[in-house]
Amino acid sequence: MAGAPTESRKQLGHNQLNLGLFGANCSGGLAVTTVPERWEASWENNQKVARMADECGLEFMLPLGRWKGYGGITDHNASSFETLTWASGILASTTNLITFGTVHVSLFNPVVAAKQMVTTDHIGRGRFGLNIVCGWNIDEFEMLGVNLPDHENRYDQGQEWIDVISKVWTEDEPFDYEGNFYKVRKTEIYPKPYGGSKPMIVAAGNSLRGREFAARNADMMFTNLRGDISEVPGNVATLRDMAAGYNREIGVFSNVAVVCRPTKKEAEEYYRYYAIENADWDAVEILIEGRGLKKPGVTEEALREARIRAAAGNGALSIVGSPDDVVALMKKLYIGGVTALAMGFTNYLEHFPYFRDEVLPRLAHEGLRAGQRF
Repeated sequence: MAGAPTESRKQLGHNQLNLGLFGANCSGGLAVTTVPERWEASWENNQKVARMADECGLEFMLPLGRWKGYGGITDHNASSFETLTWASGILASTTNLITFGTVHVSLFNPVVAAKQMVTTDHIGRGRFGLNIVCGWNIDEFEMLGVNLPDHENRYDQGQEWIDVISKVWTEDEPFDYEGNFYKVRKTEIYPKPYGGSKPMIVAAGNSLRGREFAARNADMMFTNLRGDISEVPGNVATLRDMAAGYNREIGVFSNVAVVCRPTKKEAEEYYRYYAIENADWDAVEILIEGRGLKKPGVTEEALREARIRAAAGNGALSIVGSPDDVVALMKKLYIGGVTALAMGFTNYLEHFPYFRDEVLPRLAHEGLRAGQRF
């Protein structure tokens, strides 16, 4: 079943640099901070910011897949909306916005998940996308009583999972599947995805195995920007070469924490206020330990940088400055090959409007985006 491009793929083709909001479904969002204005992830707030993003022409919202908080004073991300249910509600509340569900492979039977995602896709009339995660946070899996395979095996499981999902979405006749992780018999699910083609798939890829998995299966690879920004073009070229090995083209997503103020000085002062002076350092420590960043041989300077990045935006690259500064760095990332940025703000409702009013028109002037809708 080939079908026409999904609404999500068409939506991501409108602008050179695609933009979306990341992490609004979780308490605190991306910022691991104790400041009083930290994000409150109520359903009302999520609806408000989704409609705001939809009205001004952002392409997408991407949720964090969280099942357990990170402790500390705030118990960062402890309150979160399950992402497929959340995506259904956001899609029903908006008109053009692509909305992703973040799905952990080991926690969802692939046939059941395929049915859930098709339902969400029909609610959004083709605007649903899948962010597939093979798993990393062992504390969450232990809490749920599910064994997380080792690093290599979890991608083997992920491949079988996406193979079954794809067949459920495309096969018109009952099928069998015999794998090491999944065995299904006489499987058929209706309806098929809205419009006759599979939803857009995003997959994270930081390790070599993760990148190979994304290159083989995803429309967009989600990767953290680490180290020198000048290295981005080479890294992106490597990712695209990997996809070409599977006769595929792939776009590149990355996550950023945005602090935009009238002047660079004001932006830097706010960054220092929320990400350093008022970081929830206990939660930060749990976060970086869970991600394996405190490995033997890691220098204290590298750990200090990792802690600040975790506090500022869950490990995302921070973009801090005036509107012109923000545009300049986003343009540099685009020139380097990044096609979509998933943005976090300390408080989406309070801070995104200034970005909308000051940065989006400048990006349009640079030819990276069309003029926004109001």
